[in-house]
Amino acid sequence: MKAVFHHSNDDPERHDRVLGNMANLLDDETISLDAVALVANSGGLSLLLKDSPYQERVETLLNRGVSFKQCHNTIDGTNITSEDLIDGVELVPSGVGELTRLQHEGYAYIKP
Repeated sequence: MKAVFHHSNDDPERHDRVLGNMANLLDDETISLDAVALVANSGGLSLLLKDSPYQERVETLLNRGVSFKQCHNTIDGTNITSEDLIDGVELVPSGVGELTRLQHEGYAYIKP
């Protein structure tokens, strides 16, 4: 199975929830996972910035094989560049486009 988490909120409580949900999914021994990804757009960007309070947790999940993808449209018009993202986070042209592509490839959509 494959799962994609959609994260578009800048609320720290939501950051904790999505990271916790992802770790719980990876720890669930009753599920056979082929891939787990998170696509961030809008306010979800703050989760994936270097020096965020969540950097260590994101890096731990990256090391466990989770793919993190940041919407380029979200950072257009800001002072943020790909250099500001946690190492290993992939920049994708469009968050909604990436979500559509992954769902077409069989990823289950999760919006915590």
